[in-house]
Amino acid sequence: MSYQPVPQYPQQQYGQYPPQYGQQAPPPGYNPPQVAPPIYQGPPTAQPVGVPPGGAVQYVYVSNPLEELALSTGVLIRQQVQIIEQITGCESPNRYFVFSQSPQGGMKLLFKCKEYSGCCMRNCCPADSREFNMLIKHINANTYYTNDFSNPFVIINRPFKCTCCCLERPEMLCTFGDSKQPLGRIKQPFSCCDPLFSIYDNTGTLKYSIHANCCQCGLVCRNTFCGKLSGVIFNIYNSSNINSNPVGSIIKKVASGAELITSADSYQINFPPEASPNDKMLLIIAGLMVDYQFFEESASQNNNNSGYYH
Repeated sequence: MSYQPVPQYPQQQYGQYPPQYGQQAPPPGYNPPQVAPPIYQGPPTAQPVGVPPGGAVQYVYVSNPLEELALSTGVLIRQQVQIIEQITGCESPNRYFVFSQSPQGGMKLLFKCKEYSGCCMRNCCPADSREFNMLIKHINANTYYTNDFSNPFVIINRPFKCTCCCLERPEMLCTFGDSKQPLGRIKQPFSCCDPLFSIYDNTGTLKYSIHANCCQCGLVCRNTFCGKLSGVIFNIYNSSNINSNPVGSIIKKVASGAELITSADSYQINFPPEASPNDKMLLIIAGLMVDYQFFEESASQNNNNSGYYH
């Protein structure tokens, strides 16, 4: 048998390869499309995803906290569980996370808060009297996983108050961290039975009053197992008119999960519709003050297991 050369297939007629068995040859003049190989872009960037108590929420960050507060209808404050505190019994500095809530639903991680105070002040003084500073840091993707509290958004100063009835009433003084300009202050005036708070803006004008009925199980039995299973409502009123309809609320939520066996608490703040971003920031700080005045379990209070109203 004589050698038969392999037939050549012209590229301009059939492309780069000869037709395979059972495959119809392309028509003359057909040029197959050229597909560029994919370009490797590197591994995907991990998105910060967290699961705070109460459900899985993907953390979304905002660039301007005041713009976010202007659109927000409320916030959720969650106190961080301190493992060392539960093991040793020594009071640790409090930490909180603040989540902004939009009208369309969903939450955005907005602030983290950290208390700065002395060990003796935390463990020897009642929580409603002790002195501390608190830094409120606006969170972005780079600062969530770090302990960075430099350049805080707001600074809270809580001076020591030896409270006795109408004397030396507790208060929190608030300033912006970058400009040191005053934001306002929150004060707890004297009241016989029902808890009462007053919120003043940077001009000293009374903007809101916060009032709660003392006959709530979460207040009467606070810091007990039964008290943790009961929510507490603090109503927000315009100015000092607590006999009018409330325009917002601060709600201590029913404890769930680790909150039942620890001193961590959660608060839902519903903003008044006409509140400005600065007003909303003061209401967030008022929610923190509510925690210290009524629900913070200091070492001295745990030893005598007594709570009292001012």
